[in-house]
Amino acid sequence: MPIYSGAEIVAQFIRKAGIRYVFGIPGHGNVNIFDALKDLSPDVEVIAVKHEQWGGHMADGYFRANRRIPAVVTTSVGPGATNLATAFATAYVDSSSFIAITGQIQVYLFGMGIFQEIERKNWVDYVNAMNHLVKRSWLVTSIKQLPRVLANALKEAVSGRPGPVLIDLPMDVQVERTEIEIEDPWRYIPSGRVYPDPVLIKRAAELLLRSERPLILIGGGVVMSGATEDLVRVAEFLGAPVVCSFRGDAKGGFPEDHELYAFHPGNIGSLVANELAKEADVLLAVGVTFSDETTSSYVRGVTFNIPPTKLIHIDIDPHEIGKNYPVEIGIVADAKAALEQLYKALVEIGVRRNWRESEWYRRFKELKEKWLSEIEDLRSKAPMGIPNMVKILREEIPRDAIITLSAGLPQEIFSQQWIAYHPGTFISSGGFSTMGFALPAAIGAKLARPKAKVVAIEGDGSFLMNNVELSTAIQYEIPILVIVLNNYGWVSIRDLQIRSFKERVFTTEFRRKSGEKYLIDFEKIAKAYGAEYVKATSPEEVRQGVRKLLSLEVASVLEIPVETRFPYSGTKAYGYWDIPSIHLAR
Repeated sequence: MPIYSGAEIVAQFIRKAGIRYVFGIPGHGNVNIFDALKDLSPDVEVIAVKHEQWGGHMADGYFRANRRIPAVVTTSVGPGATNLATAFATAYVDSSSFIAITGQIQVYLFGMGIFQEIERKNWVDYVNAMNHLVKRSWLVTSIKQLPRVLANALKEAVSGRPGPVLIDLPMDVQVERTEIEIEDPWRYIPSGRVYPDPVLIKRAAELLLRSERPLILIGGGVVMSGATEDLVRVAEFLGAPVVCSFRGDAKGGFPEDHELYAFHPGNIGSLVANELAKEADVLLAVGVTFSDETTSSYVRGVTFNIPPTKLIHIDIDPHEIGKNYPVEIGIVADAKAALEQLYKALVEIGVRRNWRESEWYRRFKELKEKWLSEIEDLRSKAPMGIPNMVKILREEIPRDAIITLSAGLPQEIFSQQWIAYHPGTFISSGGFSTMGFALPAAIGAKLARPKAKVVAIEGDGSFLMNNVELSTAIQYEIPILVIVLNNYGWVSIRDLQIRSFKERVFTTEFRRKSGEKYLIDFEKIAKAYGAEYVKATSPEEVRQGVRKLLSLEVASVLEIPVETRFPYSGTKAYGYWDIPSIHLAR
């Protein structure tokens, strides 16, 4: 039987699990893991990132783009490990996943307060701090625990509702040796889907068939379970318009060029979705958390009216059912399994509707035409506004390309207006709303789906946080396009100051002490890393820039100075968001 060190067991587990990529930075706390990984090339590729948080977002983007195999992130002990906190939270809130393996001090030194230990409340207290941000965590204190922990970490990462997991691995356990035969970790992973209670499915079908104004709301659970085809069958059988939540990667779960697609409800939503949500008599919600962005902060009659609207809520996680709204029928199940069974029940007990002749469909079409007209009017008034950039970029970027988005105006407006034709092509940090997410997530997504074009949509503020990872894209020859929508500040918050703080704009525009605009030379930044760069100052230049840079097989940056005049700097909000302001409270 072979003899392996703890670090070698980790490396062999990664290889046996079919994990292709490890992101991280070597330090004294995990250098043994890097040493063990060196011998696994080319089966396992190590991407040495420039900051641990961005490495976590790369792993997150990788999983969101493939939804089967997680990536691994490894850090040293101390600040390298704590740098993962925001990446953990971003993945956890949006039900994405990666496996983190962090270095820790030696077991025999626990509690002594040595270099990089947190111990003033509990010794090696790092895991306790991160427990709130991960699905499951382990502090390994013996090599005999390690094989079992690794298998369970993979199981927790990908089973049920996915989430990031953490293994804290002391340095002495990394070098401890034992005789062991490394097993296939997938033998420990449950297979199959969670199917719904057939009695509840029949009740749901009967309720939907009696409905005159059915509406379907989808979240990321539809994309995670691969339920798009089943969803389309249910929607077309009922003639139910389909609206999409704001969070994560829900967009594309229903093809957004379908005639029943009704855009987004909520604050930065749409006229059509909010009105339909108010008027629906039955709402079928699938894989949805009912967050405040989607519900207009739960204010009755702005988006939803639950009750009297009857809610059928399907989710893999019982925690979400009944959390924010009372349910008529709550079904714990995988989204694909539930929609598959629901369609069968509809066919067995009902008759397919001639919904194109219904009053509900006519109402939907009328609202959709009105809303699209309003958005086109907004675009015509600001040719370099972000809404018009959405239209131009959608026309120039391939239908099957992946776009990634960070928090801010790009995330808000692209969520509202981008047309996602396929699941898994719109990756957003919508749940935790993390700035700095898009560029590293795009790197991960490109590694997961190398044949797809991958475009990171960043604001200038977000790009200033994460642009160092352009060097990683160049170093490892990962050809992504980063589009920087430059409005010279934190303009989503500046616009909030204008709307809700009596125009008391403060620190949200990038200006020198003299008051003049502070201009950052993104061309020098891009070229310093070795990336291609184009600046586009007109709609036609945007089209030309996208075409040129997408044709190159190298990481590149397209800077687009966008409209900064309020209100054309943003978009129209059709709902409500509960943001307290001392000025509005008076």
